[in-house]
Amino acid sequence: MNERLTTSDPQLCRQCSGLCCQGHPGLWTDPERFRRLFPALPETAAELALHLASLQLVLRDVGDVLIPAPQNTASGCIFLASDGCSLPNERRPDQCLALAPQLDTLLEGEMRCTMPPEHGSNSARQRWRAFWAGAEQTL
Repeated sequence: MNERLTTSDPQLCRQCSGLCCQGHPGLWTDPERFRRLFPALPETAAELALHLASLQLVLRDVGDVLIPAPQNTASGCIFLASDGCSLPNERRPDQCLALAPQLDTLLEGEMRCTMPPEHGSNSARQRWRAFWAGAEQTL
């Protein structure tokens, strides 16, 4: 997969006070990257759901496909702190890393950032659907 996992302007991203993160946490769009980050976790959705809570993660239903994401609170992503994301870059969800902040976000006070299609929800859904199908076949 062609990975573009860095924001174009981290300083601009911090200045917006986390509008994206306040809306909802980003997804891990690449199952293989998620597995590399969390190799000890089980590979079936039912077993995985039991283990994610201790990591402050959930399986979010995105168009009938379960995809790992940080827990969502009343103020947005559970990892959003007053000084930005509390996760180190290498542990952040793919969508969080791929989101490109736009100056219009600061000027308008609404999220105007862009997401490359390879990390959008549709692409994530396709990849995770294939991953879950493969995990079921290996049981």
